[in-house]
Amino acid sequence: MPPPPLPQQLVELSELIGRMCTAAAGALNRATAALLESRERLAVQVVAGDEVIDLLRAQVEELAGDALLFHSPVAGDLRAVVSAIRTAGDVERMGDLALHVAEVVRMRHPEPALPPEVRPAFAEMGKVAVHLALKAAEVARTRNVVLAAELDTDDDAMDVLHREMMEVLMDERWPHGVRTAVDVTLLARYYERFADHAVVVARETVYAVTGQEPDALPI
Repeated sequence: MPPPPLPQQLVELSELIGRMCTAAAGALNRATAALLESRERLAVQVVAGDEVIDLLRAQVEELAGDALLFHSPVAGDLRAVVSAIRTAGDVERMGDLALHVAEVVRMRHPEPALPPEVRPAFAEMGKVAVHLALKAAEVARTRNVVLAAELDTDDDAMDVLHREMMEVLMDERWPHGVRTAVDVTLLARYYERFADHAVVVARETVYAVTGQEPDALPI
């Protein structure tokens, strides 16, 4: 049986990347709820669900390999295929970071992983990160370069939240000890990196569509 036409494969790759981003957003949303509410069972669900994202990445790589093998794409089509392979790696990493958040919840249960005074900040970090992932999913599906360029600005909110959390941890009046400080530091880093990978997804999409980096575009 001959392979599907290349345009159809490119659409399928975009859809698979979008599904990966949506799955990563859902995983982090559940992991954040588990973190804020000390819900071990929900954390276990996040850990178990990580396989879905891994399987989607495998589908991306198989489809991209077929596109390269049977169609020998060039120019923009080649960029789209290669970008899909690289982007799938970034989104899989987003899933892994959501998994890490859930693992902290499991490790500290039945004690809460977060002291009460930092929970509002983590709730906001979760909200920002999930928004970025869902926006990256839309970018992947629509290949909208204007929307993609917005993610760099959207990510500024996460950078501010991360800096503020580091200031809280460096305060000499921090009352919760070293272990909790280490947990909070790692958790804040997981959210920051999750957001960074969502931005990379958007930047890869811009490059695949235009052949230029987002900073070079007149938008």
